[in-house]
Amino acid sequence: MSHIYSDATAREYAARRPPLSIVTFMILPDITLACIMALRPPFAIRLGVSLLLIFAAIYATATYTLGAPVSDYSMGSVGFANTVLNITLFTWLADPIKDFRYIKEPAPLTAKPFIKRLWYSICIIQNRRLVGTNVQVANVPPLSSGSRWRYLRRRVRQLLVGMAILDVVESWIHTHRDLYMPATAPLHFSAGLRGFLERSACMVPCRGDPECWPDLFGNLSDAYTLRNLWGKVWHQSFRRHFCYLGKAVVRVLHIPRGTWLSSQVQIHVAFLLSAFLHCMGDLMIGKEHLGRSLSFFIVNGMAITFEDTVIALAKRAGYASAQAQAGRPSYALRMLGYAWVLLWCMWSGPIYKDWLLESGVHLGNFLPYSPVRSWILPTA
Repeated sequence: MSHIYSDATAREYAARRPPLSIVTFMILPDITLACIMALRPPFAIRLGVSLLLIFAAIYATATYTLGAPVSDYSMGSVGFANTVLNITLFTWLADPIKDFRYIKEPAPLTAKPFIKRLWYSICIIQNRRLVGTNVQVANVPPLSSGSRWRYLRRRVRQLLVGMAILDVVESWIHTHRDLYMPATAPLHFSAGLRGFLERSACMVPCRGDPECWPDLFGNLSDAYTLRNLWGKVWHQSFRRHFCYLGKAVVRVLHIPRGTWLSSQVQIHVAFLLSAFLHCMGDLMIGKEHLGRSLSFFIVNGMAITFEDTVIALAKRAGYASAQAQAGRPSYALRMLGYAWVLLWCMWSGPIYKDWLLESGVHLGNFLPYSPVRSWILPTA
């Protein structure tokens, strides 16, 4: 497949593999996993079924397509990779019916009949941040308050604003494709620092009851460190996997909990799992792309280790203010932190974005209809 994505390569891409059956490879495996969680059979049975389900997810990722790179990358990384991690967590590392409990449900799940256990198992699988349970992941934004109507208005407003921003960004990329292609970008950008800044300006990032649906993303004002950016501001949809597997690795390595080393090991486990998630997206686009997402997540883990080391040395040397020692840094330190995070994202973003643009993932249409290209730029 050509590295420069076009309409011709889009048709060729869709014809290369058979279409994916969502019922066979997504819905049925989730129901099977929920049954295993609800029935709580012996570990040998859980292991056997889990391995079959994991094999099916990887097979489907490598064999089938949804017809477009953007759809396949999303399905591979968010769909099938998450399925593999769900299977690992809920059959190997945890017994959710025994260990998990919804705060508003006084009775333990083990005391409920099978049908209710099955229903709760499905809910736990889909409740990625485990909101409302005794094991809710850390750094979930404050729960929504107010009436359901107020909640719906707020969510609709967020959706419309997000779609408008996405449409503007998509329209810019579609009308300036040559700025993003490795073969033609050097014709538009200068060499050296000036070119770096010019390129960075083009890599603009896009981004039941109300109390059960807290915001997906945190407060951007917390992004004065990379650790905060990834651990508080960014969505925490996979944090349950990162936490359980990170703590399991720390236990296996007999590293004392609460230490700097324990924290660093868990950070790098989290980014390795993030790399795995996105490499499943690589695989679904094509075997030739497998591993192209890896470096971005590895370098971000290394950057957080560097950042933690610098902060620890500064505190030891007495450069941290009393306010910073107590938790939130001073205004000046936060400004310095914002600059560091922005420069890091400007430098590291293209490591991830460039190949996605080459492969067509970010040149496809996320939105089925574009008001900007229909009304404002009808020739785009």
